[in-house]
Amino acid sequence: MQNSNGVKRISRYEPEKVENGMQFLDADGADTQLERATETLRDLVLRGTFPVEEKLAEVKVAELLGVSRTPARLAMAVLEQDGLLVRLPRRGFRVKSFSLDEVVEAIEVRGEIEAIAARVVAERGLHAEHRAQLEGCIGRADIVLRGGSFEAEQRRDWCQMNLDFHHTLVRACGMRPLWSAYRQVNLVPLASPRDTMFNVVRPELTRRQLEGAHADHARILEAILARQSTRAAALVREHAYRSGENKRRNFPDIQMRTMVLETPGVALVRAGAAAA
Repeated sequence: MQNSNGVKRISRYEPEKVENGMQFLDADGADTQLERATETLRDLVLRGTFPVEEKLAEVKVAELLGVSRTPARLAMAVLEQDGLLVRLPRRGFRVKSFSLDEVVEAIEVRGEIEAIAARVVAERGLHAEHRAQLEGCIGRADIVLRGGSFEAEQRRDWCQMNLDFHHTLVRACGMRPLWSAYRQVNLVPLASPRDTMFNVVRPELTRRQLEGAHADHARILEAILARQSTRAAALVREHAYRSGENKRRNFPDIQMRTMVLETPGVALVRAGAAAA
């Protein structure tokens, strides 16, 4: 898809494509440079490199990215479209902050999207390939939970499994507008299925939360295979609700550095009901 400037968008949430960004269509090599610049800038923003609310100096951004000011400016424009930056009148951009309430709301919206997908898949029937992928995710979760510890490798495995399960569920319904909406809501920090929190001080809490999510996945798949569309959708909504509540419960521990988050973004999130 191209925007009004003739720039092609690439989403980080499409498995067959690499990362969210954009590319020139009329200059050899410029597409790769701009894509790299966009992803590097995204990573810097999500990791809290730039103070929230402060203006991003175009020259400094270009230096950090190792590009000229034009691709740096275009990379910032992509992140504005994704909701991570805010355009300032005649002054460039600043990093956007997110309230915890906004994160939970995004997770609830994601749950509604996934509930539609679950209902449609249950009504139409689950393709054998997608069934194998979902069953594979449940098997991978079993392995992590049986391991008894949540070291870095196990945490990464769980996050990837969770992302794959939710991605497969939405893609299995075959509705492109639904996938587009799902992809967009996942751009909110901490709202993606990949953004699982692990309590390093209270591993029993992490285990209870992961076991609950694992049981949810099994029930969702069971309902889909039984062609119970209403039940499948309800289970997905409840799963999303629990995910949001876990974020609320765990967020104070993140601020006290007793939580581990395998994906960046927490630097942009704060407690409270309103965000800039």
